[in-house]
Order: sequence, then structure tokens, then C-alpha cells
Amino acid sequence: MSELTATDPLELEPLGAVVDTDAVETLFDSAPSGTVRHDASLSFRYENCDVTVGSDGTVSATRAATTATFESEYPAASAVDVGSAAGGRGDADVR
Repeated sequence: MSELTATDPLELEPLGAVVDTDAVETLFDSAPSGTVRHDASLSFRYENCDVTVGSDGTVSATRAATTATFESEYPAASAVDVGSAAGGRGDADVR
């Protein structure tokens, strides 16, 4: 992760602060017969990267796509719950 983010490893947030590593291990733990219990993957965001852990033991990480943030010139507009404002229809015209 430090190479991908160009960050000193000691400056990275501990992985355990982002995801319960024991739960991940339990989720993908082998059955007593040695077979994998699940054919699944788990994805999460860590250090502005998208990380995917597969039940086959693969781990992949890519830089997360940046998204623009919306800042309204009308402060109340960004705090409006559009679904509630439209009576639950989700089509309110917020101005």
C-alpha cells in the first residue's frame, strides 16, 4: 500500500482501524476439510485506495477514483433530503 500511495509505511493508518481483520480472516477461513467456505470477495476503501480481498487469497488495490464534491451557493440546498422534500418520490426541485 505504501508503494501505491507513495506514503511511508509508518504513516499509513493501521488496517485494523478501517476493517476488522479478524472478521475478514473468519469470513474466508477454510472449512475443517481444508476447502474454502465461500467463493466471495470483500471490498473496502483504505488510504484512498479500493482494496478487494478474495476468498482464494488474492488481494488487489487500486487508487480510488476521485470524485468532485458539490458545494451549493445555497447552504440549505446541500442539506435537503430530496426524498423527504418530494414526499418520498425522490424528484424534488431544490433551488
